[in-house]
This record gives sequence, C-alpha cells and structure tokens, in this order.
Amino acid sequence: IRVSFVEPHVLEVQLNRPNKRNALHSQLWKEIGHVFAEVVPVEEEVRVVLLTGSGKVFSAGIDLNAGTDENSGPFAQGNKTREADPARVGVKTLREGGSWQEAWSALNKCNKPVIAAVQNGCFGAALEMICFADIRFCNSDCVFQAPEVDLGIAADIGGNQVFPKIIGNDSFVREVQMSGRKFSAEEALNFGLVSRVLKHEEELRREAVSLAVTIAEKSPMAVLGVKTMLNFTRDHSVDDSLKYSLTWNASMIQTSDIKEAGKAFMMKTKPKFENPPSVVQKSKSKSNSNSKL
Repeated sequence: IRVSFVEPHVLEVQLNRPNKRNALHSQLWKEIGHVFAEVVPVEEEVRVVLLTGSGKVFSAGIDLNAGTDENSGPFAQGNKTREADPARVGVKTLREGGSWQEAWSALNKCNKPVIAAVQNGCFGAALEMICFADIRFCNSDCVFQAPEVDLGIAADIGGNQVFPKIIGNDSFVREVQMSGRKFSAEEALNFGLVSRVLKHEEELRREAVSLAVTIAEKSPMAVLGVKTMLNFTRDHSVDDSLKYSLTWNASMIQTSDIKEAGKAFMMKTKPKFENPPSVVQKSKSKSNSNSKL
C-alpha cells in the first residue's frame, strides 16, 4: 500500500498494485490490517482516512495466482501432499481466514472515519473490504461482483456477514451472492452500498477528498462519538443504544471542543480543534508498510 497525507488531517491509504489490478495477496492484506489496526488509531494527526486504489480499477479481489500458497489467505488449505489430516488443514484455514477477517474489520473498528472511493471495478474480497468502510462513493462506470460462489465457496470475510447489514433489500443480497452476477453503480446506489455515484474518476476523487476535509474540520471528539455510537447501534437494540449514548456523553460532553465550536460560531470563524488523543497504545513492532507518516 501507499500511505500519505493528501490534505491536513486526511490520510490516503492506497492499494498499490496497479499492474495486478490491485489484486489482494498476502502482503497487501497484512499491510491493510496493520495500517488500520496499528497506525491510524494511534496517529493523532489523522482524523479521516481515504481508501483508494491506484490504476484503472479499485481492486480485482483476491489474487488467485498467489492464493495457491498455503499461507496466502482465506483459500489456504495447507500442503496436502505433506499433511493430509483434515482437522489440521481446517485449523490452518481458520487461522488464515481469521487473519483476513481481522484485517477487514480493522477499518470499522479504528476510531477514525474511513471513506472508500471506488473506481471502475470492485470484486470479491475487495467488495467485502469496502463494506467495513464508513462511507462509500463510486464512479458511474464502476462494476461490483461477489464471485465466490463461482469458485465453489461462500464468502466469509464480509460478503455474507456485513454486506447484508448495509443493503436494504434481502432479496438483492441473496440474488447477487447466490448467482455471482455483476451489478452496476446504479444498483449499488439504489440498494445502499454507496451513497454517491460520480460521473468520472476525477470527480470521484475530488468529492471524496472534499468530504474528508469537511469531516476533518469538525470536532474530532464529536466525530469519534458518532462513529462509536453508530457502530454500537448497528449491533444492539434501540434501548441499549440510547443508554450507551448517554453513558458515552456523560464524559465526552465535557470536551473543550464545545466551547471552541461556540466561540467560532459567534465570531463567524472556523473552529480550530486539538487533535484527539490516541485511543490505543502505540505498538513497538515495525510497520509492515514501507510508508512513513
């Protein structure tokens, strides 16, 4: 991946295998998991993350050519010529598939908003990955597909778990997951996978960056509260969510950001908020990415 600030407090995380259509292999998913689990949460300068793909398409999904190795990802089944015990093969599959799940889940669990700008094509595991983003835009030529059924498996890193939670039509979810057919940007918008469809790649990037800047200018403590509450609400009852929000705000409403926002409103100026503190401790382990913030 390539990691860089594109605007103040806006970090771009870019899939960077354009010659392979950003196909996901072992190194790439490990870097994605690392940056969202161990870099984004602890870097106080980061307030919003923009997730993009370099080249012509966002991502072609899992790199099947690399997936033949026993340690390459969720298709890993072990070397059957050396170790044929089905139980041990199953444990290895659980281990590798679990690592992919943790990497994708890190987008949702990290304390910063993640905006996915998806151009031209998003397939398989990449479609599952963007389901964990907070906000998704695409261009009008974008095509989506969940082809796992054509490979003889059921999607297990988000396609049958998170995708249904963000799509407002159960019949559509079952149709595309069971048939493996491609669906358009218009369908993605109609059924809630994306919130905006832009005409061109340039407009897609411009609008995604613009939204990221807008969010980055808001109170980072308020934005953290919004993401935390929405994540909790998604998985709990209304009563539990209401109680949780009061518990959260019992302390968070004491933030100095409220005073700063009020002062800026009265003086008709832009507020200047302090960076939020890290919510997790910095890891001493070295980055899997060759990028530095």
